[in-house]
Amino acid sequence: MASAVQLTFCKKNLALYSQSVLEAISRDYPDVEIELKDCADVCGTCTDIPFAIRNGALIGGRDPRDLYKKLERGMKFLFEEKLPGTAGYVEAK
Repeated sequence: MASAVQLTFCKKNLALYSQSVLEAISRDYPDVEIELKDCADVCGTCTDIPFAIRNGALIGGRDPRDLYKKLERGMKFLFEEKLPGTAGYVEAK
């Protein structure tokens, strides 16, 4: 299944805060597209808090666990049953 979620991690932030988050996301959501960048162009944030960029939006956490929870909440829709009238819905026979 192709994922509708694309995550970007900053290498400097990985070294400081978010390496464990990257590893957990990679393990728990193997279909999510993950990109590593030398610089994510969010100056200063990389040294302040754990963060990732999900589909173009900056997601930050108080700590790595908080970041993981926020990223996970945003991906739960990938595994929920599709609603009638939405893309991917298949009527039961």
